[in-house]
Amino acid sequence: MPRKASDLLGAALWEHPAYYQKEDRSVPSQLVLYGPDLFDRSLWDDQIIAQFWDCQPDRQAFAARCRYSLTASNMMAANLPPMAQYRIMADYADLILELFPECIGIYWPHSQRLVPRESFARSEWNSPELHFLDGGLNIRFFNITDSDEMLFDTLGLTAIGLPDLQLHCKELEPNDAVLFLKNLAAYLYRQGDVIQDGNTVEGIGGGKWPCRHEDALAGPQRVVLDILPGKYAGGDRA
Repeated sequence: MPRKASDLLGAALWEHPAYYQKEDRSVPSQLVLYGPDLFDRSLWDDQIIAQFWDCQPDRQAFAARCRYSLTASNMMAANLPPMAQYRIMADYADLILELFPECIGIYWPHSQRLVPRESFARSEWNSPELHFLDGGLNIRFFNITDSDEMLFDTLGLTAIGLPDLQLHCKELEPNDAVLFLKNLAAYLYRQGDVIQDGNTVEGIGGGKWPCRHEDALAGPQRVVLDILPGKYAGGDRA
């Protein structure tokens, strides 16, 4: 029998208890699933859909296919080690795709990334611990109006306590810029917020590129780690 809209299912993860000092007890984290519901298209405007790079060749057409939704979350997990939380959510996303073969994709609200099921199943990473970034990290690309400059940034790291990244540049191959930010994001994901203002990172093609925390050029409002790409810097900053 079909379940009614907005039903709630929960499952306790007894192997992943979270300790709460105030109550002096451990509580198992819980996987929660809400729905199904009619999909709320007001979540996406044209600017968000424009960054659905996984949904090629027609991002608008793919977004239009999203008619119903299930909402998945991991409750009572805040006191788990961060990497354990992310690994659980990545595994949960895999499980949902297995249980619901008609599900066409997974939307990650904190990164504003929509990933088709086939793309999420083929992880971009060679390590299972990075599978969360297949949806939890969004690398965005903007052309700066009336210029030859480009803006690349990430969305999704701020929500997990790390700085998102920003690269304002010109004359760089876009695929190289995306790979650069992808690798740097994975480094921060593993090591934490360890890059301080004035520190440098290895640039594309060699050289040291200095980093500094700044307000993001593209919304949502947040502080990002801006990388100054030497001779490729945009905004007359070189």
